[in-house]
Amino acid sequence: MKRQTLTSFCLLSLLVSPIYGQQPQAGAVSFEPYSLKTYDQQEHPAELGKLWVPENRSKSNGRLIQLGFVRLKSTAANPQPPIVFLAGGPGVPGTGMARVPIYFRLFERLQGIADVILLDQRGTGLSTPNLQCPRTGTPLSADMWETREKAAQALTGLVHSCVEHWRAEGVDVQAYNTNASADDVEDLRRALGTERLSLLGHSYGTSLALATIRRHGGHLNRLVLASVQGPDQDLKLPIVAEFGLKRLARFVSEDSSVNKEIPDLMSALQQALTRLERQPAEVPFTEATSGKATNLRVGKFALQLLVDARMKDGRSVPLLPALISTASQGDYALLGAMVKRLHEGFSSISLMQFPMMCSDGASAERRAVAEQQASGKLLGNPADLALESKLCVEVGSPDLGREFRTPIWSPVATLFLSGSMDSETPPSNAEEVRWGFPNSTHIIVENGFHETLPAGEVQDLIADFFSGVDVSGRKIVFERPQFLSSEQAKAQISKPSGRP
Repeated sequence: MKRQTLTSFCLLSLLVSPIYGQQPQAGAVSFEPYSLKTYDQQEHPAELGKLWVPENRSKSNGRLIQLGFVRLKSTAANPQPPIVFLAGGPGVPGTGMARVPIYFRLFERLQGIADVILLDQRGTGLSTPNLQCPRTGTPLSADMWETREKAAQALTGLVHSCVEHWRAEGVDVQAYNTNASADDVEDLRRALGTERLSLLGHSYGTSLALATIRRHGGHLNRLVLASVQGPDQDLKLPIVAEFGLKRLARFVSEDSSVNKEIPDLMSALQQALTRLERQPAEVPFTEATSGKATNLRVGKFALQLLVDARMKDGRSVPLLPALISTASQGDYALLGAMVKRLHEGFSSISLMQFPMMCSDGASAERRAVAEQQASGKLLGNPADLALESKLCVEVGSPDLGREFRTPIWSPVATLFLSGSMDSETPPSNAEEVRWGFPNSTHIIVENGFHETLPAGEVQDLIADFFSGVDVSGRKIVFERPQFLSSEQAKAQISKPSGRP
């Protein structure tokens, strides 16, 4: 899931101030009672843990930062090794995901097997510093959605301002990389006093889990890697999105509720993109800070970006045929609503995600393949904005190098999970990584998109695997998306709770 962190600046002084009159020590951990409140207003007893780790382990006298995590104590008589949840993004805090009731249901289920550790990775959530970017007060350019180049320029400007802010606060931006986070997981294991950990990673969390395997694999028990992002897979290949779009188009053509309105999704998208390229849309918009009315200039790139992002998300997929159909006819009501939501949220970013992604990087070979594939594809390659070279320069070009992107071998028992409709981390990602995991099983959820963990059948599968049950051969089939007509989609996003 692509996704933001929580703001938490108030504890920043802890990084430079003594605690109870003493300087913190690396590896020091503390616990206190904590009530985890889920979004359905339910309170769940837990423990809040705080662990001091070096910000930059290559500096012998560098400062310390604090990792925040929530521990859900196991209800088992003889618990298995603790299960650490590694959320995606990068930038999504584990404790934030736990507040979502359907996710908490999974963690509560796993409590029957082992302690569950909801880790806020360095720079996120309850960890300090939390690298949420302060709002600059300067409105984003109204034409930033006209072209890819303008969007990249706007994003780079935001990151530049954010880097300046946090460097002025003493943050070593380049120290926020995937290898450092993997070492954080090992420090957490030591602080918990356990010989082994199990890991549950989703999306970027699988990249972090794989780095932990590479660096500390001897201390891992069992692994669940859902929606796999393996070595040198951060840069998405355009052919994956193109094939995902064709899979979706097949579903639409077979759905009698919408196929009369949009019999050929691919042709309709081509028509919409051509129309916007010739004449960008003008979308009325009011700046939240100044109240100034303006028009957002929306071009072909904005539609490519929205389709690419929404196509991965099973919750947004039902709106896509309507978005494409209306835009192909020059009706920009749905497109405008989505772009406004995108524009409003764009300046609320976490710095943490950018050095993390830039540190993972992409090989020259991968970049060459992506560039070659982008030519002639309907969606191009809009999702790699965060790997733009100018943006990575802003965060110090923290590429971890070729070794980080080499294949991984591990005998650890591993469950790979993929959605058959996931165009962000397709099943082929997991299969490529799995070649180095001889003690593994790969379950492909039929009709599943990028986020499969909330489903009850998937949670049963994960719990069984962590319990030591052989889950090979298990089959899970989701229902196909229920697409909305144009009128239904417009009615939905016009509601306060609508989700464009």
